[in-house]
Amino acid sequence: MSRISQLKKYRYYWWKTGNMHPKAKWEEADLPYELAKDVPFDTYVKQTDKYNIHGFWEWENGTVRVIELPSSFHETCISGIVRQINRQLGAVEGTNADIFNYGATTTKSRGSGKEADASFRPVSKPQVNRGGSDGNSQPWPNLVVEVAYSQEEAVVRNKIEDYWLRAGRAHDAILIKIEPPTAPNVIPEFMTAKHYCINNRTATGALQPIVYDFSTTDDQGNPTNLQPGQRVINIQHACLYHGVPANILNPPPPPPPQPNAPLQPNPAPQPNPASQPNPVANLPNPIIIDLYLVQYQIINCIV
Repeated sequence: MSRISQLKKYRYYWWKTGNMHPKAKWEEADLPYELAKDVPFDTYVKQTDKYNIHGFWEWENGTVRVIELPSSFHETCISGIVRQINRQLGAVEGTNADIFNYGATTTKSRGSGKEADASFRPVSKPQVNRGGSDGNSQPWPNLVVEVAYSQEEAVVRNKIEDYWLRAGRAHDAILIKIEPPTAPNVIPEFMTAKHYCINNRTATGALQPIVYDFSTTDDQGNPTNLQPGQRVINIQHACLYHGVPANILNPPPPPPPQPNAPLQPNPAPQPNPASQPNPVANLPNPIIIDLYLVQYQIINCIV
């Protein structure tokens, strides 16, 4: 058996068992890598759920491809963003203004099945008539996070611009690119972030992300000594709650009394919805993602 055939066999092991074979030499693979063919979408979803493999594979027209390889830098970067967002959303937890983290939930559109590394959606965002994130009626997330480590930035950029931010889908997206170090077990030096918002466009209508450099060194090799609050991504309420009915953010007045309604003996006093505190008022605006904290997790994830 040729070396190429052997590698293909050992790499298929990931699809078959959910485990990466030690002889697969994934570090030598060019991504995206074709892992399996003629796979129905439902089988793909079952396989990723069975082995808890999310954010590393994608499905398109029956073909499963590896788009990213597991690494501590990739995972801690995601954690560094999600922790900050979840902490700030605590003010609306358990209310109808809550925003859920759907993680790497698989979405489907026509012949594609894709996952973000993290995704956030208001619990009160209504269903859609068609073209939902599940291929039917589920609404799309308002914010998605994509982290590229072994993946080429251009591939992820196309995914954001052509898939996540198509009309009627996500409102904002964050793209993090971590340049892999030249040797294993070496801390990455170069890291950039791009914040996309569908409201930020050029005069010709093209998406125009805000770019942040949060590398540990500059182009001349000098330490950057990034400080807290120095590189901050701002996510506005209007973006996070895009598509949510206005009465969720501004509680409606109580309903008018019904004419000829029978009197109830000793009715219990009812709170006036208009006088209730609006949970969104306690939410920081904007929601901030401090890239100093993201960098801190990335450079301290191995010892």
